Order: sequence, then structure tokens, then C-alpha cells
Amino acid sequence: MVYTDEIIAVYGKKGFWAKVKYNILYIWRMFLYYLTFLCPATEMRVALNRLRGVKIGKNVYLGYGVMIDKLFPDMVTIKDNTAIGDDTIINAHAIVPSPSRVREIYPLRVAPVTIGEGVWILPRVTITLGVKVGDEAVLLSGAVVTKDVPPRCMVGGVPAKVIKDLSNHKVFKKR
Repeated sequence: MVYTDEIIAVYGKKGFWAKVKYNILYIWRMFLYYLTFLCPATEMRVALNRLRGVKIGKNVYLGYGVMIDKLFPDMVTIKDNTAIGDDTIINAHAIVPSPSRVREIYPLRVAPVTIGEGVWILPRVTITLGVKVGDEAVLLSGAVVTKDVPPRCMVGGVPAKVIKDLSNHKVFKKR
């Protein structure tokens, strides 16, 4: 890996053995990452992502082709009773992959992503680093989520904006 020093520094590590350990972990995580795309059952996709380090609660549905951060899967938390639609992308980092001068302007950034309880994410949503999705929120297809999503609301668009507040819906008043 070209940027191993930067990546292991995020975890407060440095040195030769830290690089060796990270590269072995990286190969293992990438093997599991690509294996998830071959799994027909959501339970298998969830289990493989847990092995990669993603923190996943109970009763979580992961659709086909869900891409959870390759470099920092342990920075992603998905809470109970959440459904994530096909081809959704969840990234906890941003990096310019080439050694260009643009990389000096935009160095590696890492921030945890948290998806709350009971969230429904429709297909092809992109969630960027540092986003917190509130409990029982709905993210519409194709949304690009760059900011925190309040609980019990519907968001959509590029960039995603609140479309509807769901907190006054009769379903939530029963509790």
C-alpha cells in the first residue's frame, strides 16, 4: 500500500511491524469485502462485514452490492433493525489516491459514520465520512448524504436535504 504510514497513523501506530500487521489485516479485510458480493443471503453479508470490523446490530438487512468502507470498516456503525438497499456506499474516509499536488490540499480525512436504529436506506444512497443518521430516518434512492440526518425524517437529493418530518406521523405517536 502506498499510503500505509498515513493509514496506520490514524490508529496511533507507526513502524515496520505496524505496517506488516496492517497490510495482513488489509488483505484479510479485502478478501472478506469482495466475498460479500458473492453472498446470496443477507445474513452472510452481515456476518462477513462484522468479521471485517463493521459494527452491526441485530436484525440488519444489507442489500446486494452494499459497499462499506474498504480502508476503515471499523469506523462504521449500523444499529439494530436497519435496512440498507442495494448498491449503497458508506465511506468513513476521503483520500486522493494519486501522488499529485491536489493531495497536499486534500490530505487523508477519517471520521466515523453512525447509522441509527430502525433506519431505512433505499438503493444507491451514498453516505460520506462523519455522517450520523438519526433513528428511524428514511434516506431516499440516490441521495448523497454529506451532513447529519435528524431522527424520524425523510431525506433525498444531491446533496441530501430534509424532505419530510416523520415525527408527527401516527405510527410514532402510538409509543
